[in-house]
Amino acid sequence: MLMFVDTPRGMDDLLPGEMVLKRRIEDVIRDVFRLYGYLEVETPTVEYYELFAVKSGEEIRERMFDFIDKGGRRLVLRPEVTASIARLVSTKLKAWPLPLRLGYIADCYRYDEPQWGRRRRFWQGGFELFGSKSPLADAEILQVSYEVFNRIGLKNHFFKVGHIGILRRILEKEGVQESEQNRILSMIDRKLVDQAFEYMTSLGVSSDAVNSIEKLLSLEGSDSEKIFRQASDILSSWGEANRCLENLQEIVEVARAGGVSSPIIISPGLARGLEYYDGFIFEQGVPDAQISFNGGGRYDRLVELFGGKPTPGVGCAIGITRILQYLLDKSPEKPAPRRPDILLVGIPKVSISYMAEVAYRLRCMGYPLEVDVVGKRVPTAIEYALKQGMKFVILVGEREEEERKISIKNLEKAVQVEAALDDEKSIKEVLGVVCSH
Repeated sequence: MLMFVDTPRGMDDLLPGEMVLKRRIEDVIRDVFRLYGYLEVETPTVEYYELFAVKSGEEIRERMFDFIDKGGRRLVLRPEVTASIARLVSTKLKAWPLPLRLGYIADCYRYDEPQWGRRRRFWQGGFELFGSKSPLADAEILQVSYEVFNRIGLKNHFFKVGHIGILRRILEKEGVQESEQNRILSMIDRKLVDQAFEYMTSLGVSSDAVNSIEKLLSLEGSDSEKIFRQASDILSSWGEANRCLENLQEIVEVARAGGVSSPIIISPGLARGLEYYDGFIFEQGVPDAQISFNGGGRYDRLVELFGGKPTPGVGCAIGITRILQYLLDKSPEKPAPRRPDILLVGIPKVSISYMAEVAYRLRCMGYPLEVDVVGKRVPTAIEYALKQGMKFVILVGEREEEERKISIKNLEKAVQVEAALDDEKSIKEVLGVVCSH
């Protein structure tokens, strides 16, 4: 088999039924954009390497599709979109009033090992809120995520929430530089906990700090009152870290008041791989999947890093491709693509110009239709239309062309009537609104 007739590894073709389901997921996300006031934007698939290298994290840096263009510039296929949105806010949108709510649906690329839930090309739908440090803003990101999952039909979803500031403040007090913090947090995110502790020890982190972090990493549960109380005890001698915990507790309370009723797992030792997170962080998933379907958090210094004025931000990236794969696995029967309700068929000796004119006139009236372009016999065409779930077959022959008419066959009622092509009222009386879009 010729290699080029297959897709590159980790890149997928989507067939019509899969596209129907993908569009449904995207439509839900766009509905929630409108419900909460997020303005949709689009950024380039190709960006400068430095945009992501500066703060995306070691794991993403190692997995970017990067290349040198003909002008000698180092570029990448975007591995995620938040950095691109922050660039947009720092440049073209810098004069827009705050708060600023932006949404996107975009394809991203990472050189991951292809497996369930990890593709080299994948789609995300994102919500980004700029201009507020209020827990109300963080809670809104949980609210929009809750709304999207419920509308898609993932009603058994749950959240895992944490605050990256808890670990960072402990490490800061121990004199650990930010670049070293990033490395430790990346190890924790990748479940390389023993390596993280070894590295902390090599940096001279005290046993008190290591013990506190170890206790935090083992503390997790959905009894929020109990977890927050135990975490507060662990952090009693770490004032700044304890204030981050209090911030997390307030965010959860506000989200609950805002209608988020799904389970929320409190994880004070939660870490995420992206280096730009500096506050509240979260993941969202379902019980029977081992990988999260959504994740996000607060990044208050990202816009400033790209030359903009200090602008706090918080957001999330919903994994459209992961949700699509999950839904397809749960229901192997893919949704049927929507076909037009009308098939236009030519009877021998009719001119193809008249067929084209009839199709044009009907579409101008608002009726989607398919034109038989292979010359099916009428019985075969009717059989095809029935199999496709169509409701009408419109027949045009030499006589119809001479009289400027069409013959409309109602497949459900098994009746056939004629109408003048110029008589829009009569045509609409026959076809009704069932197939009008």
